[in-house]
Amino acid sequence: MNSKNLIGGLLAGAAIGVAIGMLLAPRSGKETKAKLVKGSNRLADSLKGSLEDSIDSLKGQFNDMVDGVVKKGKETANGVREGGKV
Repeated sequence: MNSKNLIGGLLAGAAIGVAIGMLLAPRSGKETKAKLVKGSNRLADSLKGSLEDSIDSLKGQFNDMVDGVVKKGKETANGVREGGKV
């Protein structure tokens, strides 16, 4: 299992648990709403960071793959120029 998926699942589970706990806590509606908004904002920031990390990782993998294809293409072109050594 991908560690980022595991972390995302744990964060989502924790957020759901916190939301349920706040909804069942003996507080006024206004206090509960304020806590939910604050918790939601924290979760959104955390998920945004995870998403940005995932995108950066995918960009790196894509760039590595493109570099490999370019390198292989150059090697093939050089082999053809040198007399058909492919």
